[in-house]
Amino acid sequence: MGFIFTMEHKYKLDAERPKPEVTTWAIDFETYFDSEVSVRKLGNKAYFNHPGFDAYLVTGHSSDGETFCGHPKDFEWGKLTGCRVVSHNASFDENLYLWGRDTQGWESCDYLEWCCTADMCVFFGLPRNLGGASATLYNLEMDKSVRDRMKGKTFESLDKEQQDEFLRYAEEDARICLYLWLDLSPSWPEHEKEISNLNREICRRGIAIDTDALKDNLGALQLKLFEAENSIPWNGEAALLSRKAFNEECRKQKIEPPASLAQDNPLAIEFSKKYRKEFPWITSVQEWRRINALLQKLQAFDRAVLPDGRYYGGILYFGAHTGRFSGSGGNLNLQNLPRGELFGVTMRNLIKADDGKKLVVVDLSQIEVRTLCWLAGDTEMLKEIAEAEDIYETFAVRFKRWETGDKPLKEANPGLRHAVKQTVLGCGYQASGARYAAMENIALDAGEEAVKTYRSCMPKVVGLWRRYKGDLAIAADIGENFEISLPSGRSLRYGRVKRMKDNTFKDGKNHFKYFVKIVQQGRQSNVSLFGGKLAENASQALARDVFCDTMLRVEKSGWGTIMHVHDEVVVEVEEDKAEEALRDITEIMSTPPSWIPDLPLAAEGKILDCYEK
Repeated sequence: MGFIFTMEHKYKLDAERPKPEVTTWAIDFETYFDSEVSVRKLGNKAYFNHPGFDAYLVTGHSSDGETFCGHPKDFEWGKLTGCRVVSHNASFDENLYLWGRDTQGWESCDYLEWCCTADMCVFFGLPRNLGGASATLYNLEMDKSVRDRMKGKTFESLDKEQQDEFLRYAEEDARICLYLWLDLSPSWPEHEKEISNLNREICRRGIAIDTDALKDNLGALQLKLFEAENSIPWNGEAALLSRKAFNEECRKQKIEPPASLAQDNPLAIEFSKKYRKEFPWITSVQEWRRINALLQKLQAFDRAVLPDGRYYGGILYFGAHTGRFSGSGGNLNLQNLPRGELFGVTMRNLIKADDGKKLVVVDLSQIEVRTLCWLAGDTEMLKEIAEAEDIYETFAVRFKRWETGDKPLKEANPGLRHAVKQTVLGCGYQASGARYAAMENIALDAGEEAVKTYRSCMPKVVGLWRRYKGDLAIAADIGENFEISLPSGRSLRYGRVKRMKDNTFKDGKNHFKYFVKIVQQGRQSNVSLFGGKLAENASQALARDVFCDTMLRVEKSGWGTIMHVHDEVVVEVEEDKAEEALRDITEIMSTPPSWIPDLPLAAEGKILDCYEK
């Protein structure tokens, strides 16, 4: 696989580096920001178009030794023609250059490609932020407080000493970005770089928003929030969600407050059923937070939709340790939009096809079930899946809960099919009977029976859990870094494993817990591992690699994705091309990658006027 970073693996900043074949420029912008003029709040394009926005500094550092630090309008952008450009957060810097070229008269240039060193770093298990990556790789602590102190300030407002300090800070950022690229990029797989670049291109295309419906939903939801607030007795006297005020009001009404107000807590649910009719404010308290959270999502859409009627959000490459994408930008997570109608708002329906166009939405079917069976080496199950019209009917037969007859299971007994589906999805990663029962809100004995059925009928998956646990224990014993190799050519890296004795077992045997430090949401976190958890990670990672391969093939076939969510692509096409696009994309996504030809894939899709899944 090439480069594998370890905590002992340090690079030297002053080391001589071979000159790349293509001249490479590291580009880093500095821009005005405050509480309202904020890329985190607005997303890239809305931030650039805010009246208070100002791009006052760009720093460029090239592999030929040339450096520039000054106003973007003064930089000779033509120097980048034919060069590779890199930035630490290229989704910001490249988009800012393109905006400046199109609206501010910055010189046009034809760069070879613009790559993201932040994406590259997180691929190798390094922190996403530049300071964390430089500290880990180079043992260099970067002072980011210089940038933090610029909140609400312009460059011109600084005195000479402060300006010089800020210029040194900017120059160091660009220099470290270039060194990261030169040191790590030779080991970054080409197709992963393509995925990173394509993901940013997808985000640049934007998604059309039904702005009329958005305005209507905002008004209706603001009214619901107002009504909820005004029905809470302590409104104006204490915080609306104050537990102390809630308890005092309960006792004032001579009712005993529940120990928890969590939405899914059984005591809270029972309390609400018992008293909400007599005391409507109980429902208002429970719903206020959810209404407010939904309102904030709508407001994020509203703030960031541009005059062209499109929203340009962000999707983060390698947002999870497994390589899965995550939401990013504009205070709105496109990877986790609310499903269905909530307080009269169906948020997904706000995403629409532009005039004269259709949305073609296609996703991989049951991909993690398939990747789990492949990793477990269950060739018999994979063969049954490949031949099945309904994968869950196949599992029902294997579980001895159904015999194939004249009618398919989904017609003859949809309740049984749902139960089997939940067992397949819920038990594949070593959930206990109690855990599964809690997940499905069923009786403990029913949960234990489901787990028993799965494990007895899926011995290869159980064997996968054991194998991963054994490999983990060996890595802890010999002090080696633990990793799981994937058929795509990359590895899930966990680093050094720490082992602790587990005293929860009372059988007189030695049991252990295993912990690692991995990067989650751009930061290193302590994570507990066991066989089933590793199977889940590997299954999700493989599913991600398969999906990315299909996404690249969809793009190369000429269909431009405007959004992707988990295992699903959303393509916007001319209305008369929709049927062709659906057939073509479904076929592409039903064809396994060349590096895993024995994985049976299936895909299904729809032609829509507005997004709905």
